[in-house]
Amino acid sequence: MKTILIKDFVTSHRAWITCLALITVMSLILASLVWMLRSPDTALPDFRRRFEVLRTLEKQWDNEILSLQLGIAPNYDAVTRAARDIKVAIKEMREPLESEEALALLRAGFEDFSAKIGRKDWLAEQVKASYAMLRNSVSVLPTTISDAFGQPDVLQPAPGMNKRVSDLITEVITGMVSFTTSPTPLLRDTVQTRINVARAAAAPLSPELRQSLERFLVQVEVAIRERNRGNELMLALTSVPTDAAAAKVEGDLQLLEEKAADRYAALWYLTIAICGLLVISFVSFVVFLRYRFAKLDKDNRMLQQVNEDVEERLLQSSKLSALGQMVAGITHEINTPLAYVKAVFELIKERVLADPSFTLSVQDVTEEEEALRERREEMRLLLEDGLHGLDEMTTLVRTMKNFSRMDKGHIELFSVEEGIESALLIARPQLKYVADVRREFDSVPEIMGSPSQLRQVLLNLIVNAADAMADMGRRGVLTLRTRITSSDTVEIDVCDNGPGIPEEQLGKIFDPFYTTKAVGKGSGMGLSICYRIIENHGGTITVNSKPGRGAVFTITLPRQDEKFIPSFRADLEHDNRGAAQVA
Repeated sequence: MKTILIKDFVTSHRAWITCLALITVMSLILASLVWMLRSPDTALPDFRRRFEVLRTLEKQWDNEILSLQLGIAPNYDAVTRAARDIKVAIKEMREPLESEEALALLRAGFEDFSAKIGRKDWLAEQVKASYAMLRNSVSVLPTTISDAFGQPDVLQPAPGMNKRVSDLITEVITGMVSFTTSPTPLLRDTVQTRINVARAAAAPLSPELRQSLERFLVQVEVAIRERNRGNELMLALTSVPTDAAAAKVEGDLQLLEEKAADRYAALWYLTIAICGLLVISFVSFVVFLRYRFAKLDKDNRMLQQVNEDVEERLLQSSKLSALGQMVAGITHEINTPLAYVKAVFELIKERVLADPSFTLSVQDVTEEEEALRERREEMRLLLEDGLHGLDEMTTLVRTMKNFSRMDKGHIELFSVEEGIESALLIARPQLKYVADVRREFDSVPEIMGSPSQLRQVLLNLIVNAADAMADMGRRGVLTLRTRITSSDTVEIDVCDNGPGIPEEQLGKIFDPFYTTKAVGKGSGMGLSICYRIIENHGGTITVNSKPGRGAVFTITLPRQDEKFIPSFRADLEHDNRGAAQVA
């Protein structure tokens, strides 16, 4: 019981719909995963790259500040430029930190690092200011020294000392140079002591020398003070813990990168799992379809067999109907030639019996040779007329026989114009009181096809045109036209000037069982069968009509040569049950 239920589910519509829905959902999930794998988050790599650039700029900045402090740099432009680049880099990095949720963990650490960079920037500005004052003082020293050494008393011994004033100035300059080279507290105190000694020694000297010496000593004190201040600022600047703050940011960044790597690996594993499920679902879908199509194929074969049986019965019924109509027409048409032949032979009989010259002896015949010759000639003409009537009867019977012959798949050369004439002959009873026939033949070449099926199509179209023109109350015109459209096709037009076909019916007239005729006058299969026959011949049939202007049915057939006969015959044998013309 379970096996039956499973088999029923597998072959049901619900099974493959469910499987198709699963395949669609998993395909969408897989596409999303592939998109995520192909488009990874670039915020972390971009932040790391920018942070490394920022650290490089910081190192360059430190080197420029140190060069400034040591007196290597001629000015502080390089320090200013490095500080500006660092500020720009910090501003650019702060924007993704505020907008990207993936970088939220880095915000606190980066702000701490930015604050310490700000502290260093403030100290660097102080270093620059100290350097500017130091440089200004040093630039003034040569002038003050020159003024001092220009005084006449400078070479005199200082009062109460065994040294000259010039020697004291030289000692101060030497101490200052030593301190600026190596700013230690001992050298600073030594220089300050020498300054105090020189100032004390200059007190009893001339006012000019004392003023010049005081200006010199003031500038030396400024230089010593700013050199000492710059040294303290450099120590404070180097003690700012930017490396620790940067290490905290890099640690947080590494943690986020590890999480991103784990997430990327999880996406890969999920993608592989979805691919496996998708393969399983697809295989199941194929299995479901296989069972379903097997069931559909079985049902289709059964329906095809039933359809073939129905078509066979319809074919036979249509043939019998067509034959009944043709027999009625032939019966009507054959009366005239038969009556004509009968009258001719009755006249011959009457003359033979009434003329005594036909009973004369040989001698009598010789005497009336001229009269007998005339009678014989007249008799010959009468007999020829009788034979002509018999020929018409023979042609009509032969045409009926060719049309009613069922030559399934029998392919041979077919003359389109002879086929039209044959159909006209069969349809003469329907046409002769309804319409005049106009022939516009283009002497098209013969084509390969099934003669009986093509005659059936032509007869059906001619009869339909006759039926359409029969209700107009006036005599119509049926135009049959053939032409060569290209090197490999021919066209046949069946035109009438009947009431035409409404536009809403044009798309349905080739559908099976669709008819515009009254109930009992048509089954709706005639044009459908014609369409199938022309399609099996590799051609097309179309209709062009406007209400009140008649209709034009156009048949286009390929000009197949004999090398196409095997494949063409196979196509016709596949569907060779075209029914006969249905009124």
